[in-house]
Amino acid sequence: MKRLLVLVLVLAMAAFIFGEKVTIIANAIKGGKNTQVVDWFEKYIPEIEKELGIDIELIQTGIRDEDFKARIVLDIKGGGGADILWIDGFWVPEFVEAGYLRPIDDILAEIPAWKYYYDSMKAMGSYKGKTYLIPASTDVRMIYYNKELFKKAGIPIPWQPRSWEDIIKTARIIKEKLPGVIPIQLNAGTEMGEATTMQGFFMVLLGAGGNLYDWETGKWIIKSSALRDTLNFYKRIYVDEKLGDAALQVSAGAREKTFELFRQEKIAMYVEGTWFYTSVLNPNNPSWGFPDRDERIGWAAMPGRGKPGDPEFVSISGGTGFAVNINCKNPKLVAEVLKRLLYIEPQLSYFEMKPFVSPRSDLADSCWTVNKDKFIAETSRALVKYTTFRPAFPVYPEISFQAQLLTERVVTGQMSVDKAIEEFAKEVTRIVGKENVIEKP
Repeated sequence: MKRLLVLVLVLAMAAFIFGEKVTIIANAIKGGKNTQVVDWFEKYIPEIEKELGIDIELIQTGIRDEDFKARIVLDIKGGGGADILWIDGFWVPEFVEAGYLRPIDDILAEIPAWKYYYDSMKAMGSYKGKTYLIPASTDVRMIYYNKELFKKAGIPIPWQPRSWEDIIKTARIIKEKLPGVIPIQLNAGTEMGEATTMQGFFMVLLGAGGNLYDWETGKWIIKSSALRDTLNFYKRIYVDEKLGDAALQVSAGAREKTFELFRQEKIAMYVEGTWFYTSVLNPNNPSWGFPDRDERIGWAAMPGRGKPGDPEFVSISGGTGFAVNINCKNPKLVAEVLKRLLYIEPQLSYFEMKPFVSPRSDLADSCWTVNKDKFIAETSRALVKYTTFRPAFPVYPEISFQAQLLTERVVTGQMSVDKAIEEFAKEVTRIVGKENVIEKP
């Protein structure tokens, strides 16, 4: 009788999964943007298909993050879309409020690896008491610099600025000694999208001891001395001393253009995240990779402003992960696919292809994989202790856009710093309401 029961259960499971299909969408494309993500999926998808007796389709895109987001939204609004969404963690609150994501706490109960995720990473994927995202990786931000250009300009390496003034002084030397080289790339403007807010604006604002959101009062900060100093730093770089290319920031395809200029060694310093090193500059990247990346490219922690009481160094973290479409018809099958993708062996393989700061303890403690990557090991030890996260509320994307517009108005000379802040304050107040904003000294 027991054998018959087991046989019935096995046959039921086979009927449940046989001939089924699971779709996955990622902002990645073979040979282009995030190509390692595609390589990883292609390595493990056939194994999982064979084991479960199903079809798995990977939908590749490789487009601007904002366009990728818009595509997902349109697909879901139309009642379709991929079952598994490889998305940015900070989209979670907005997507949840819009009804695009399915809570996955029941799916996580079927995934043994979930117990290894750090509490902070679990929190990043949660909203209003439910979990919606399994973080695949996290990151930190820093200043990258071209060692060869620094040597030509007579700047000693390794290089580590201790204040904003140190950055300005270094940029001045490069401008003087290396005509035709852009001293520094600090993302600005709306064309760069969220890269402006996170890689540029936040890295400066945090260094001045500021933030966009006041956690004590639960209000958005529309004016502060830190915000003013942030904009004045942008102004010094792009307007006053022309240490960066303002026109480049607002040109079509600006971010990709800056990648190419850095690859051509026409940008000396670039403020960016972990993935810039592991993906964009990866020697295997046919578009922007450096064959001798490890020898040619250095990194430094982003310093605080340099005034008493300012942070010594700053960073900010994000990360992508797996979410499940609200329109998903077979969550149990999705759980089976995710469970297998999150086994330790596939995860270590992903690390080999595209090293990252680990969101789970069993990967972080895997010395033979993680610690042998010098860049990940050193940046994790140096910067994770300084890092913070964006205020991931549904309204954040709108405020982030206003921060991007704020920098654009200043670096292009459209507005003075004071006028730009007034416009920023007015728009943020309109978005969240007068009762939800605050001015700080």
